[in-house]
Amino acid sequence: MAHDLNDADEQILSHLASGRNLPQNLADELDYSRQYVQNRLQMLKAADLVENLGGGLYEITDTGREEIAEEDDQKPNPPTRDVVDDYLWEHYDFGLDGLEEQLADQDDLRDALADAQRAEANLNRDNLEDALDRMEELLAGGG
Repeated sequence: MAHDLNDADEQILSHLASGRNLPQNLADELDYSRQYVQNRLQMLKAADLVENLGGGLYEITDTGREEIAEEDDQKPNPPTRDVVDDYLWEHYDFGLDGLEEQLADQDDLRDALADAQRAEANLNRDNLEDALDRMEELLAGGG
């Protein structure tokens, strides 16, 4: 039976899934007041999601583990494109659109290089100059 957990409850259960802990430690780790964490732990205990082992030490119950597994299953996964876009922005300061533009520019540059190589192989100076001009224009950003 799924319970209506708030974000703090889910965070507390996730931390307790890693091991036993005290309310003050949880409060510090999760950036909540000790009193708020203590209140949430009491609610989670009443729902049989955590157990107080004594001395203020709490651990997650099997029911609590099942609850956070259900919560995780209900959360929609973001589309892969969004995950990749976020990663690129975070690590490279451009997103997928920028990557697609760079790849298109590279394709244009490869085409121009292939034209230049064909012209060179045929010793066709006019075509070679045209291909080199196109490459210079692409490299200069003139697309």
